[in-house]
Amino acid sequence: MRISKDFPKDGVVVGVDLGGTNMQIGVVNAEGRVVGRCKRKTKAHEGRDTVIDRVVEGIARALEDARTPRERLVGVGVGAPSAVDFDKGLVIKAGNLGWENVPLRDILQKKLACRVALDNDVNVAAWGEAQLGAVRGRTDVLAVWVGTGVGSGLVLNGSVWRGPRHTAGEIGHVVLFPGGQPGMMTVEDVCSRTGIVNALRRLLPMYPESALHKLVAEKADETGSIGSSTIARAYEKDDELATKVVNKSAELLGVAIANIVTMLSIDCVVLGGGVTEALGEPYVGRVRKSFERTVFPSILRKTDIVASTLNDDAGMLGAAMLVA
Repeated sequence: MRISKDFPKDGVVVGVDLGGTNMQIGVVNAEGRVVGRCKRKTKAHEGRDTVIDRVVEGIARALEDARTPRERLVGVGVGAPSAVDFDKGLVIKAGNLGWENVPLRDILQKKLACRVALDNDVNVAAWGEAQLGAVRGRTDVLAVWVGTGVGSGLVLNGSVWRGPRHTAGEIGHVVLFPGGQPGMMTVEDVCSRTGIVNALRRLLPMYPESALHKLVAEKADETGSIGSSTIARAYEKDDELATKVVNKSAELLGVAIANIVTMLSIDCVVLGGGVTEALGEPYVGRVRKSFERTVFPSILRKTDIVASTLNDDAGMLGAAMLVA
C-alpha cells in the first residue's frame, strides 16, 4: 500500500529519531517499509554542530544501507526531544541536547538540499502509530510514551495537534499532587522510569527479601543502575516491592490519561516507551483498569488503550511519514 498517491514509486524518505543519547535513522520506501538503517550515538556533549553533522552522516549511511542513490531522497523528517516550533522549524529548548532556539530544519535543508520537516519526538511517534502502527487509520489518538520521562503526542481530526504555543501533549508535567514534595508532584515524577527507580531505591532497605537486591548486584560491574529490564524481571517474579511500585505508577498514569480523555473525548490511546515495552501487557492492563475507574462519562470506558506495535521505530517512522 502506497503511503501517498502523490509519492513517487521509486522515492524514499528518511526519518530521524534524535535522542539525547542515541539517534535512529531509517530509510522508508513508498510502501512504508524500512529499507535501510543507521543507529549511532548522538554525542550531545560535543556540541550542536557535531550532532548535526552526525545526523547528516547517518542519513548518508542509511541510504547506503538501503542501496538507494541520493537522488531518490524526497525529504527528511526529524523528531527532536524538545518543544518544537513546527512552522519555523525551530528546536525551542532541548535540555538533553543543550540546545535552545536552534533552527534545525533550515540548517539541515541547506546541508541536504531537500525538504526537511521537524517536530517533537513524541508527536512523531504518535503520528507513526496513527499512520503505520497500532492505531493505523484512527483520526484521534493520544500517545503516551513512558521512559526516562513521560511524553505525549496528540492526533486530532487526522492531524498532529501542537497548539498555538507548540507545547500540546506535555502530560508528564501535569500535576497529580499539588501539595506534594518537590520531585513527587507530577506525572513524570511518579510514573516515569526515573520516578519508579527513585521509589524503589527509597523503599528497598525496607524489603530485605526483594529480588531487586540480587538483580541490582548483578549489574554492579556495569552501572549499578535499575533499568526498565531490571524492573520488568522483578515484576515478572511477583516481587512484592516491584509489584507495589509499578502498580501504583500504572494506576496514577491511568488517572492522568483518564483526565485527558475526559476533556477531549478521545477514543484511542497508545502506550509506548521503554517502560511499556519492558513491562508489557500486565502494565498496560493496570493502566487500563485505573483509566476505566476514573474516566467520565462511562461511555468513555470503551476507549481503546493499546501498546505500541512500532516500539523503537515509532519515532523514526513517524518522522518519515511527517515529511512523506
